[in-house]
Amino acid sequence: MEDEKIVAWFLDTGDEAAFALLVERYQDKVFCLACSVLGPFSEVNAEDVCQEIFIKLYKKMRLFSGKSSFCTWLYRLAYNMALDWRRRNKVRISEMSAADREALISEGNVDDPLESLLNRENKLFVAQALEKLPELYRTIVYLHYWLETPVEEMAEELNLPEGTVKSYLYRARQYLRKIMELELARVQRMAGEGERG
Repeated sequence: MEDEKIVAWFLDTGDEAAFALLVERYQDKVFCLACSVLGPFSEVNAEDVCQEIFIKLYKKMRLFSGKSSFCTWLYRLAYNMALDWRRRNKVRISEMSAADREALISEGNVDDPLESLLNRENKLFVAQALEKLPELYRTIVYLHYWLETPVEEMAEELNLPEGTVKSYLYRARQYLRKIMELELARVQRMAGEGERG
């Protein structure tokens, strides 16, 4: 059944089964979109945000005008709510305690502690660099590389033309590379100063 027909069914009858169908159809994508906005290691917070999104959807369904597709309207609502949540709750990986950061990053290869440590350090380094990207770039990079979302799906979720998403993805990679190069240079400089000290 088409989304718009399910929406009409829900609005006409208030039938919870209609709303449940929409939640079932979109909860995974809304969750991924929330994760992409909140950033790496944000799954627990994204679950809360996702719940808030569907509560708001339930209350605001009558605002859906049909000028765009339902999924476009829902993704815009989800994106904006996740962005608002991130701005209200500035949880930055760089500001977390070492124990909290450790808890966020998966254990990796327990048979090889050195490899495990390097994997965790690399993930943390990339995550901290991602935080410095502009919001839309960070979302696109996270959707594409962490969540392996195809460009056409990203375009639909962000309500952007595919060409624009590709262009933003290219620019975001260049931006991220520059951030990481600067950070690596800073770390190497500090290491050199430490050796001389």
